[in-house]
Amino acid sequence: MSDTNRKYKVLFVDDEPRVTSALKAIFRREYDVLIANSGAQALDVLSKTKVDVLVSDQRMPEMLGNELLAEVSQLYPQTMRILLTGFMDKQAIVNSINDGEVYRFINKPWSNDEMREVVAEAALASEIPVIPLQKRKSQITPSPTEEKKTAPQQEDSDKNAAETLPGDDQALLMMEQAKDIRHQIRKFCSDQEIMIYGTQNIEQAVAAATSRESIGVAVIELSEDTQSALQTINLLKQARPELITIALTDEYDAHTAVDLINQGQVFKYLAKPLDISGFQNTIQNAFLRHRYLKDNKDAQKRFKVEKTRGRIVSGLQELFGKLVGNPT
Repeated sequence: MSDTNRKYKVLFVDDEPRVTSALKAIFRREYDVLIANSGAQALDVLSKTKVDVLVSDQRMPEMLGNELLAEVSQLYPQTMRILLTGFMDKQAIVNSINDGEVYRFINKPWSNDEMREVVAEAALASEIPVIPLQKRKSQITPSPTEEKKTAPQQEDSDKNAAETLPGDDQALLMMEQAKDIRHQIRKFCSDQEIMIYGTQNIEQAVAAATSRESIGVAVIELSEDTQSALQTINLLKQARPELITIALTDEYDAHTAVDLINQGQVFKYLAKPLDISGFQNTIQNAFLRHRYLKDNKDAQKRFKVEKTRGRIVSGLQELFGKLVGNPT
């Protein structure tokens, strides 16, 4: 339960003192505001006091914002992490997703109203207990594995809505056009005894993810129609908050990465070709998070997404409406 009499602690980090002073002036009435002008100062503050929300600039000397977020993610996972981005540094933003588990990106110059809304949501979400990944691995017991039969590898068929391989209650959804990547993922799932639904388009992916609760992880490529893929991820997250999404891309894009977090709360943003050993670890951790969110619905608030902005791609909203009702 939240204590309405206490103020949440918010730490603002920026190498420009005028910026941190401005942020402190904006938020000091609603929050217990702390400031730091470097990553090292921020870590020192965090070592001495519990911080509910961390808001960090990206471009700082000695320690970049994404590097700070990665440290905080490991040392203080309970702290909600927000990154201010004045420059679209592609690799830094991607690293903030994959290593820092950022809650939101906010562009500089920021809107005070937007900043207030995001910080308020993050502060409330900070009350939800989070179990560090290493502890979740020991606390979540995998489902019993039944005797399996070995299924032969098959070519994808555009006529088939989905195909499955033997597995227990773990199921993975795949939407990927590249045949070599499909075969990589299918072989991995077969080796790990994970059921896989290989879909060919958005309609099939939506139908599978919304009708099969056993699907805990979705691996979705960002094709040429990136807008449709982003809106699909967003609507799926609204319909199934416990679903963990991994986005695949041929080439990283900074603006897309920002949308993947703010609108989709993707777990990882991975470039092709896949590093299968790293992919194995990613999938294992994704299923752990799925099971945790499935069993702890309050924890889903830590991964809340923005509502889709702008016009929904033609037919997409109608499709979701038929399958799950209006998620918005």
